[in-house]
Amino acid sequence: MSFSIRWLKRRYQHALISPKRRELEQRLSNDWEKPIRLVPASTSESYDEIFYAIHNDARVAVVRVNSPHRGPKDPVKPEDPIYPLDSAGRLEREWTAYSKLSAVDLSPQPLWRSDDAIACSWFDWERVSRYLVQHRSRFWDVFEKLLPAIRLMHEQGVTHLDMNLGNFLISRDGKKIVIIDFEFDPNDWLTYEQQLGFDYLRVILDCTKRRRGGQYLLSDLDRMVATIEKNVEPAAREADLSFAPRQLHRLKKYPELQARLSKLFHGI
Repeated sequence: MSFSIRWLKRRYQHALISPKRRELEQRLSNDWEKPIRLVPASTSESYDEIFYAIHNDARVAVVRVNSPHRGPKDPVKPEDPIYPLDSAGRLEREWTAYSKLSAVDLSPQPLWRSDDAIACSWFDWERVSRYLVQHRSRFWDVFEKLLPAIRLMHEQGVTHLDMNLGNFLISRDGKKIVIIDFEFDPNDWLTYEQQLGFDYLRVILDCTKRRRGGQYLLSDLDRMVATIEKNVEPAAREADLSFAPRQLHRLKKYPELQARLSKLFHGI
């Protein structure tokens, strides 16, 4: 899809949700006792509409708004390990995850909610997926923060299930990481231990992409192994990951990586 068509589509979606945006501006202004404007964020990756809450020309929060004009379109197959939640489910999942993870500085802080929207604190940080494109040489500095962050998330009783680099934010100085965008639930047959392992498998596979510094991972598998052994909990490593054929098929592109991971995770 060309840029102009995407732009026109987004403009149309914003126009459709304008009445809801104005309603939420009024409610937030009343509840926070200060004037709030909602400005569309540039992202188009979410199932919901994302807005910045603006006060005195400064961003004070991020607002996720359910929209009947967006949402999951891909059919879910019985063999799929995860599925996208419905509108209410996405808000509940993200609110619950942020309530637990913000307590250990691992996510934005939830601030406000309604039946069809939630607001959380705004971070002037960058998605790791974009950060690594610009700073590939810092790959290992980032990778060695990702796995401890996932482990800490798991220790709070939270799994993510869509653990790609776009769902991490990194501070401008590259020292801190938080996790965002909780939109999926596991299928009934997926065990909790398999969810743990799936989170690690997803992020490791995403780290193989060359534009994000994947050559650093593939050229130093000993360092990867050491990082996994240090940070990944036994329950995740012992879980049977053979349920994820799509991810395992991608892994076959890297035979040496597959061989090393097969000694660390069951079912690879």
